[in-house]
Amino acid sequence: MNIPHNTGAVAASLALAIVLPAIAQQPVGAAAPATAGACEVLHWDRAGFDKPTLSITRAGKYCLDQDYEFACAPLAHGCMGHLIDIGASNVDVDFRGHTLRVSGTRSFSGVLGNGRNIRIHHGRIVGAGKGIVLSDKGNSPVGAYPALPVSTTDVFTATGFVVEHMQFSDVRTAIMVGGSGNQIRDNRIDATLDNTAPGGPPFALLSYGPAARIERNTFRLSDLTPGWKGYAMYLRSADGTLVASNTVQVDGARAGTIGVGLSSSTDVVLQSNQIDTKTATELDERSSVRQSR
Repeated sequence: MNIPHNTGAVAASLALAIVLPAIAQQPVGAAAPATAGACEVLHWDRAGFDKPTLSITRAGKYCLDQDYEFACAPLAHGCMGHLIDIGASNVDVDFRGHTLRVSGTRSFSGVLGNGRNIRIHHGRIVGAGKGIVLSDKGNSPVGAYPALPVSTTDVFTATGFVVEHMQFSDVRTAIMVGGSGNQIRDNRIDATLDNTAPGGPPFALLSYGPAARIERNTFRLSDLTPGWKGYAMYLRSADGTLVASNTVQVDGARAGTIGVGLSSSTDVVLQSNQIDTKTATELDERSSVRQSR
């Protein structure tokens, strides 16, 4: 970050505001040991990153001991990125009730993970364009946006991602996962579906790949752009996925809202969901569902 030499002008010209609580004065480094060896506490590597970025490059159990916030002024540069960057497999991240908060931009995300067997749990993400994005090589959920054509050549690895007991507030997309055998359960998602990006209709959750389990999540959708459609859950190539005991509510007009959208997904099981959208389920010609009590 470039800060003017004239300190009197700093307040007027500083484009990016990084807000941390008073306890944020920690040693520089990507991670520091927590007490009793229960986990490694993630810290912002100030020497390597001018924005709060918590990096994980090896397997292990990690946790947060404070909240982090990234605030970006309107029209400022450098507002893209993510707060937690995972580049390893077999990683467990326990938020321990703490919050990642983004304001002033929708181009900054909460968690970006590349690997297998990544678990994210027990925390809050507020204001991000994307809350959590997890993928393995060749399984990126970004390639499964509703407006993009279905790929018939993808091979899904057994990623085994778990996102559970998370709360998302004022996010455009809460969770995006790609791969096989992922679990998304017991989350609270308040999604603002005002996005009209080239990727097509907005969604709160995107699951790309077979044999996922999406269970006991609570969705609240709001601010869908008039004339658009938007999904609580959008599934692509999701053969054999279970969608069970989820609740979907809509604040305001219900026109255009869809509970579950299926693209090229066969034998999807819908069980005991409570969906209050305009359309409960949307299937393309390559998809099929089984209703189960």
